[in-house]
Amino acid sequence: MTETPQQYIQRILGHAGDHDPLKVQATTAKKIKSLIKGHSASTLRKRPAPDKWSVTEIVTHLVDTDIVGGFRMRFILGMPGTPIQGFDQDVWATAGHYAARDAHESVEHFEAVRAANLAMLKTLTPDQWQHHGMHSERGLETIQHIVRMFAGHDLNHLQQIQNIMGTAKKHKKVTSKKKSKSKSRAKSKKR
Repeated sequence: MTETPQQYIQRILGHAGDHDPLKVQATTAKKIKSLIKGHSASTLRKRPAPDKWSVTEIVTHLVDTDIVGGFRMRFILGMPGTPIQGFDQDVWATAGHYAARDAHESVEHFEAVRAANLAMLKTLTPDQWQHHGMHSERGLETIQHIVRMFAGHDLNHLQQIQNIMGTAKKHKKVTSKKKSKSKSRAKSKKR
C-alpha cells in the first residue's frame, strides 16, 4: 500500500521526534561511516530483499535528496512562496544507477553536500526559517519544516542501514562458523 503525502510526513516527523534537527543532520554522515567501515562495496550493494534498497542505494539516495533539499531551501530563500517540485525516488535510483555506486564514495559526497547545507542554515535569520515554498504533493513547507523532515529522513534511513548491517553481521558470523566447522572437519579427516 502506498503512503499518502500526509502519512509520509507523519512517519518522517515521528522519527525526528524531539531531536535537534541540526544536530541529527550534523552527525548522520559520521554514523553511516561507522556502520559501513570495513565492509566491501559488494557487501554494501546486497539488497536485504528484492524490493528493498541496499546500503549503497540508501546512501546514494541521501546524496541526491540533500542536493535537492539544498536547492529547494535556497530557492525558497530567494523567492518565498515558490513552487517545489516533488520527484520519484525509485526513478532516480534507477536512472542514477544507485545500485552500481560505491557506498564509501557516496557517503563522502553526502558529507560534503550536507556540510554546505548546514553552513547555509547556520546563517539564517529567525524570519528566514519561516520562509516557505509550495510542495507539489505535500503543500506549504517552511525551511524549519524541511529541516525537521530531513532530520527524520536521516533517522529513518540510519535505522534501515543499521538493520541491514545487523543482518549482514549475523550472516557473516554464521558463514564464518560454517567455514570454521568445515575446516575442523577437513583437518580431522586428514588425521
